[in-house]
Amino acid sequence: MIKYCLDRWNKNQQTLRDQLEKDTSLNFCDYKYLVELVTRYILGHGWDAENITVVDDGDYQGTQLFLIPEDTYQPSEYQYLMTYVGYGSCSGCDTLQAIQDYGEKPLTPEQVTDFMSLCKDLVTNMIKPYNIGWRETSEFEPVSVEE
Repeated sequence: MIKYCLDRWNKNQQTLRDQLEKDTSLNFCDYKYLVELVTRYILGHGWDAENITVVDDGDYQGTQLFLIPEDTYQPSEYQYLMTYVGYGSCSGCDTLQAIQDYGEKPLTPEQVTDFMSLCKDLVTNMIKPYNIGWRETSEFEPVSVEE
């Protein structure tokens, strides 16, 4: 996990939890929607949740990469965060599908906990790909995290 994301997670995780508890669309959402929520409620101001790019070369299973731009006009290569998730084809091998019950009701407390864990994985997987050389910023360096 990078220092920036650890700090933002520690500061804003309750805001995300509050949002999850009242969001009835989560039982039908995809991973991009979760990345958008993480961008809005964990990363917050300065990141563009509306223009996340998804790279998915899988079919029924695979890996999705998410490029999250800074909220600026024409971001440069060093103005992105990237995260990923591996996904499966069914509720037995896909974390998101295993959490969802496809009902139109608020999440159960167990579902909220599971969604929080999945969102934390998205935050934990974040990197700033071009944080080197003259672009390097210490807040985007990796840090060790103990559970």
